[in-house]
Amino acid sequence: MFDSLVAYAVNFYHEYSIVVIVIGVILLIVAYNKPKESFKFAIFLVVVVCILFAVGLFGESIDIGKKNKDQMIHKTKGLGD
Repeated sequence: MFDSLVAYAVNFYHEYSIVVIVIGVILLIVAYNKPKESFKFAIFLVVVVCILFAVGLFGESIDIGKKNKDQMIHKTKGLGD
């Protein structure tokens, strides 16, 4: 999940590099004018990204566990037949 998100971000940068640069410059200007609010917003974004990353890891582990459970169920059904 995280790899696909990074790949999407890189692809977006390559497709719309001017837009990304303009957004970056605007964010730098806002951060220069209001550093306290910008720092709070940056911390909030880091927390949100960490939470999304953790949820993605848990989702992947749940999928792996579910696949293993299904494989074991099919193996035991095959033995009983």
